[in-house]
Amino acid sequence: MDGVRGVERKSHITIPNKRFLPEDIVVELKELVMYAQTDSITSATSLTRLTSEQIASVLSLVDLLTSKSISDVRSSLIVFSASANKKREHSVWIVARFMRDFCITKFLNFYGQPGARLDSRAFRKILVDQDIVDARWKQYMDKLNSDWNGYTIFSTVMLAVDISFLSVPSVQTQTPAILLSYMSTLCAMGSLVVTLLLVGQVNKSLRDSREAMGSFLVGMSRSVLGFESFPLMLSLPFGLLIWGIVFFAAALSVVIFRTSGIVIISIAYPMWIATVVLAMWPVLAANRIHVGSLLRDWFRTWYWNTKRLIVNLWYRLYTWYWITGQYISRLWHRIIEQVSRTVTTPSHV
Repeated sequence: MDGVRGVERKSHITIPNKRFLPEDIVVELKELVMYAQTDSITSATSLTRLTSEQIASVLSLVDLLTSKSISDVRSSLIVFSASANKKREHSVWIVARFMRDFCITKFLNFYGQPGARLDSRAFRKILVDQDIVDARWKQYMDKLNSDWNGYTIFSTVMLAVDISFLSVPSVQTQTPAILLSYMSTLCAMGSLVVTLLLVGQVNKSLRDSREAMGSFLVGMSRSVLGFESFPLMLSLPFGLLIWGIVFFAAALSVVIFRTSGIVIISIAYPMWIATVVLAMWPVLAANRIHVGSLLRDWFRTWYWNTKRLIVNLWYRLYTWYWITGQYISRLWHRIIEQVSRTVTTPSHV
């Protein structure tokens, strides 16, 4: 240890491994783990970094620190006893490791402060203060890989459909249909290529350590579009696939409505409208736009506006009727008075 600053005695190089493990620290750790498990189960915006499975594993380890004994069934011998209030270097390291992670989480979320963060609803659910929330990140990546696998299959099928559609003789004479089929083919091929690149390149970077993932996402957030560039990049396969389907539907519509007779068009036109309406239904429902509610609200607004207009017109008509009646009554009395004066006046002839 020569040359190491601060080392002057033998006691300085003694590793403090035999430390006393207070029982209250173990109890505090167990309560923190139970709180994290409860928060993870009951809240969709929990700030807990660990998944439910990881928290359960941590809780089982903490239980071993406080359990009285664990017996071996074969030999009926006690192979482990409680570590609390004893000098157990490994148990101290276990408790310190877990307490460090929980204390960092409490510090980052301003625990005990007036502005403490209670959930991640107002922030990024995955990237909170440029730090990865492991539980949500794992769930997000698993769902993303499952979606990418589905997009690969759909893009391959769409590419085969476009190529087969272009080989139909009736399509080869329709220039707009050919152009739309080309655009659909390019979108399907772009979706397939982007999906393969994301699975092969970006997915590898996103499965790295927490620091590397955080650095990658922070770098993405510094682009022109900000943090939105990351979800936009991940949604490219889905977006290109949707545009490919739209272009193919347009090309099919051109072939149907330009080369078919009046009977086929009269049958296909209502079916086409019904298909578009039914296809838009889940899109509108996902964005919380309900046609029935809109129509009901519109009818209710129209009813109350019409009722208010009728009441207003009735009030004005009644007012006009009352004023006119008063005026006619006064005019009639004046006429009667004039006539009576004329009748009662004596003649001087």
